[in-house]
Amino acid sequence: MPNFEMDLSVPTNSKKLFELAIDFENFKKFSPAQIKDISIIEKSDDVITTEEILTFKTILKDIEIKQKTKHTIDYPSLISNVIEGPFKNTNLNIEFIEEEPIKTKVSINADVKISLKYSMLSPIISRLYKGIITGLIYKMTNSILRNDVT
Repeated sequence: MPNFEMDLSVPTNSKKLFELAIDFENFKKFSPAQIKDISIIEKSDDVITTEEILTFKTILKDIEIKQKTKHTIDYPSLISNVIEGPFKNTNLNIEFIEEEPIKTKVSINADVKISLKYSMLSPIISRLYKGIITGLIYKMTNSILRNDVT
C-alpha cells in the first residue's frame, strides 16, 4: 500500500512545534475541513490514544473516517499507529530536528495501510493524508510565528 517520506524545513523552534504537534485536541483548529473531531480517550506520560473523525473530500463523494490512534511521544519523535478503523496498522513517524535555534527539519515517514473497502481510492486517500500532515505542520508553524501560542 502507499508509503511516503518527506522532509519539511520550517522557520520555528523544534520544541515549540513538537508541543503543538502533541496537542491533539487542538488539531481541529489547524485543519477544520479534514478533521471533523478528535478527542483523547487515554493518556499517560509518553502515550496518548485519540479517536478521530477525518473527512476526505473527493470528486465522487465526501468520505468520513472514524479511527483510533496510539501516539508514542519521545521528543524529538512522535510515532503514531492507527489501531482501529479503515487505516488500521498505518504507521507514521515524525521527527522534529532542530537545525538552528529557529529552524526545524520535520522528517515524516509514513506507511499507510488502506482497507479493502477504500483500496480503489488508495491514491487519493494517500495524497489527502499527506496533505493533512503537511498542512498541519505549516499551520502550526504559522501559529507560532504569529505568537498565537506560547
